Amino acid sequence: MGLCLRPAAAQNRAPASAEHSESSWLNESQQAEIDGLFARPPASPGYAVAVIKDGDFALSRGYGLANLDDGIPITPETSFHLASLSKQFTGAAIALLILERKIALTDPVSTYIPEAAKYGAGLRIEHLVYMTSGLHEYTDLPRASGDPWMTFYYFTRDEAIATALRPDHLEFAPGTQWAYRNINYMLLTKIVEVVSHQSFSSFMKERIFTPLGMSHTEIDDDTTEIIPHRATGYASRSDSRVVSELAAAGVAIRPGDGWVRLVRVSPHFGGSGVFTTLNDLLDWDKNWYTETLAGRKFNDLMNRREKFHHDKDNDAFGLVWRSRYGHPMLDYSGGDTDTSTYMARFPEQHLTVICLSNMPLGDAEGKTQALLELLHTWGKL
Repeated sequence: MGLCLRPAAAQNRAPASAEHSESSWLNESQQAEIDGLFARPPASPGYAVAVIKDGDFALSRGYGLANLDDGIPITPETSFHLASLSKQFTGAAIALLILERKIALTDPVSTYIPEAAKYGAGLRIEHLVYMTSGLHEYTDLPRASGDPWMTFYYFTRDEAIATALRPDHLEFAPGTQWAYRNINYMLLTKIVEVVSHQSFSSFMKERIFTPLGMSHTEIDDDTTEIIPHRATGYASRSDSRVVSELAAAGVAIRPGDGWVRLVRVSPHFGGSGVFTTLNDLLDWDKNWYTETLAGRKFNDLMNRREKFHHDKDNDAFGLVWRSRYGHPMLDYSGGDTDTSTYMARFPEQHLTVICLSNMPLGDAEGKTQALLELLHTWGKL
């Protein structure tokens, strides 16, 4: 499924839009090699890929189809569910409120969410941001309805929060261990709503998306709404992992070849839930250099690392610091029923690479690492 000759890439590739043209940073041969890396067979889902250099697209293309029912190709205008790449946007909302002195990282969570009072004042906002809260993940606990925690089954952020706060004790004392938990970022959105007296989606549109010109970005807190140019999720019908996971959740599929359509019907958000396009992510990435949104202090806070009583200290606000090819790198990956996503930013080089896939098994991170290796080989990184 991942192998395809280069001629098929040209057949199934959608170029950058007229709104955002590609720069000449990559030559034609290099662009063709990237096309080969992401080439898709006919009538299959695929990828949206961007290489951003110095605030412009060096490459911005779609490979494969966003919608198999109607044969709609993926383009830079295709809207993808970002899954966990959404966390940086939740972090941005918290950063704005901190800069406005409406909240502080050291505030107890119970100040804004009374249901958390039983865990004591030692559970603070900073523990949510940096994944060291000790809260139980909602998916590790049974739903009151008995239904699975799967986006085929409707559940909301508030149900997830109520479930996670049901146990009387934390898994560990805040700050003593690191554990990846989506519930942390769900609770952050609740804090934003309590402080701002707005829905999280309204706050994000008014304070972040609109100021940055991200007119095709939204919080999917109502899955009945229309999202223009949405990429539908798909997985291979013959993949045993797909068959077994769906069967475990009570979803029976007809065996055979082709694709299984995967639909997100659960409007939870905070740890996920942002839908956006490559074009809008260009505007988001530019802010790290133009500092349009709340200035240098905002970026410094978003990039801030914190040390707790455990070894992991490379988290930022919904992003993670690493080193690649001897350069500092901020990255994050995401995955859900309908998507696989990855983003890597090299701030010193003003270089960002983004890969969005409407295949949950599309391995966006692995594909991006292969692209980064090409850039390194070419002396671009």
